[in-house]
Amino acid sequence: METLLKSKSLTDTSVSLKLLRARQLPLIVAFLFKAFKQTQEVTVPYQHLLQKLGDYLEEHNYSEEDEEAHAERFFSDYGDRAKLYLDRWIDAHYLRNMVDESTKEPYVLLTKHTEKVFQVLELLKEKEFVGTESKFKDIFHKLRDLVEHANPDQEKRLAELEKKKLAIEEEIRKIKVDGYVSTYEDYQIKSRFEEVNRLANDLMGDFKEVEDNFKEITQKIYEKQQQHGLSKGQLLADTFDALYALKNTDQGKSFYAFWHFMLDEESQQELQQLTKEVYHILEDREIETSSKFLKKLKPFLHTAARKVLDKNKLLADKLSREIMAKNQLETRKFRELMAAIRQLALQRLSSTPERDTYLALAENPQVYLPLERKLSDKPVTNTHIASPTEAALQLEDIEDFAKLYQADLIDKAKLLTNIHQLLQERSQVSLKEVVEHAGITKGLAELLAYLTLVNSSDKFFIHAHTRETILFDPLAGKYLEVPQVLFTA
Repeated sequence: METLLKSKSLTDTSVSLKLLRARQLPLIVAFLFKAFKQTQEVTVPYQHLLQKLGDYLEEHNYSEEDEEAHAERFFSDYGDRAKLYLDRWIDAHYLRNMVDESTKEPYVLLTKHTEKVFQVLELLKEKEFVGTESKFKDIFHKLRDLVEHANPDQEKRLAELEKKKLAIEEEIRKIKVDGYVSTYEDYQIKSRFEEVNRLANDLMGDFKEVEDNFKEITQKIYEKQQQHGLSKGQLLADTFDALYALKNTDQGKSFYAFWHFMLDEESQQELQQLTKEVYHILEDREIETSSKFLKKLKPFLHTAARKVLDKNKLLADKLSREIMAKNQLETRKFRELMAAIRQLALQRLSSTPERDTYLALAENPQVYLPLERKLSDKPVTNTHIASPTEAALQLEDIEDFAKLYQADLIDKAKLLTNIHQLLQERSQVSLKEVVEHAGITKGLAELLAYLTLVNSSDKFFIHAHTRETILFDPLAGKYLEVPQVLFTA
């Protein structure tokens, strides 16, 4: 019962079956096949297709009597009738009318429903012969490929590869030793060529299927956008969930794997070279074929796949514009609300309050002012120390202090020369003795530079228990008390 209901639903809703039952089927199929398939066009400008249809009707002196076309009696001109037919086919979803984003001109392309009708009619055509041998081998190879690449057993995979290796080596031996090369006969070439053509045409129809799936997702998202109260975050989540679901379906995975193949330059060049060689073989064997579809297969596939990706990009662009529009709408509503609040505030500004009391407290409020001037305070006894406690001066403190006075800018090589001149006369000298002998011309910075030399040699050290007062500014009479610094030879 369920199968019967599904079959009835399919026959009632299928656009392809509707086209097959149409009274204008011969005209539709013949003209669209000529306009798209024979010329190997994926898209045709609307005006160009309209002109072609008018010429086609005039060429065949076409007239159709059906209950849907009574209005045609008012259209004596073939151009008017062509527009009537073309718009009717677009409304019936036999064709799709779109606008080029760059030129803003309308163009027309076949829908997946019409592609399926062409496939059905191709199956119904009488064939000169049926390539059972090529089809059986194709089935056989696909079954073997399925078993080989679905089995994770390493031993079986190695056994199959060894088997292929032996077969290849045997073929190489026959060519080298016997000079024998196994080739297909003409009927085998022809049957395989026709099978490849059929698969290529089916592939073009598959792209329209994927494109329609993107269109359905877009339509669902647009419907959700119109829902009131839907946040931007929820809208984005629904969009990305839908796109993620599409990409992770079997159809989506297959399409994106194909697109990665198309982006590979080496694979594209190989496809183009194989196509050239196939037509060269057909020409050498004098095998007649009217189909030149494979010659344009690469640009056709790229164009069809590009349209699918463009659908995805168009969805993202429209979604972005919708979110921006919602953001602008929210900003405008916010500004209107703020303006209304200001207006109410201005109205209340000059009016008398309606209530005398707004807030009642149980007790007096306690106000704390941190900087208030108090009425009376107890005097604070300040304890002054005549002289501060002497701090211990460490070497680390001296180095930090030296940075403040830019002691690093002093020529330390000259300071070392002053030290070594005194060490030539005695084995040990103090910093105070060096300063008294050489003098200081750059003040505290030069004195601090002497102190930093302690780290430059293990023969220089600080005698922490003895302190010295060193004059560093004779004019101002300034001294610095430091631990005794000793320099040894």
